[in-house]
Amino acid sequence: MKILGIETTSKGVGVAVIERGRLIAEYYLETDKYTHLEKLIPMVDKVLKDLRVNLEDINGIAVSVGPGSFTGIRIGIACAQGISQALKIPIIPVNTLDSLAYNVRSESLICPVIDAQRKDVYAALFRWEGEELVKVWDYVILNSKVLLKNLRDLEKEVILVGDGAQKVFAVENNDNNVNLLLIKQELLYTMPRASSVAMIGFNKFLRGEKCDGFSVKPFYMRKSHAEEKWEERHGKEILTRDSNRFDD
Repeated sequence: MKILGIETTSKGVGVAVIERGRLIAEYYLETDKYTHLEKLIPMVDKVLKDLRVNLEDINGIAVSVGPGSFTGIRIGIACAQGISQALKIPIIPVNTLDSLAYNVRSESLICPVIDAQRKDVYAALFRWEGEELVKVWDYVILNSKVLLKNLRDLEKEVILVGDGAQKVFAVENNDNNVNLLLIKQELLYTMPRASSVAMIGFNKFLRGEKCDGFSVKPFYMRKSHAEEKWEERHGKEILTRDSNRFDD
């Protein structure tokens, strides 16, 4: 069984293939500008050609559904939906915070943190129990100072991963009273990886946690900046919260 993993929720574009629980290919590209739309399909095509695998050999598509870049999320989901509908294969939605935590194996707590712009971050808290990644805190969006306080109250060693970790460390470095064991992972682990998306998707597929392309929904957690500005200007809520969103 082969699972194709797609990751487009950050500045990078990633594609990976898992076969029977083993990573057999992963391609990653990051440029100064968001080029997800023009790069994703050619990357999928290249990784399959290099593996000498036909698209028809793929049994399911794991796609990162957010939180992260609104535009990137939509591009990844749209690509997965196109392949899913063409081949009649299921999609496995994967939360970006889950995939970030999956990057790290440790006995310490793992806190994936994604920059939500302004002073906020998206975050959650996980720990490994044997081979299972268990969520300790649910997904939240909050101020980086508040997150630091919550982590400090745990009085335990916490590994931070993700591009939002810098905000938390900036708060810590400006607070002389902080005595918290925070560990910043190497750069390799700070980005969402398609291989982690694919592996989580593979395990979910085995448990029957999959859906058709029409059922996949983005996991935004907040409105886009353009939507908020539109509402400020017009003084009312946008009714279509989950569709027809503006670009980032």
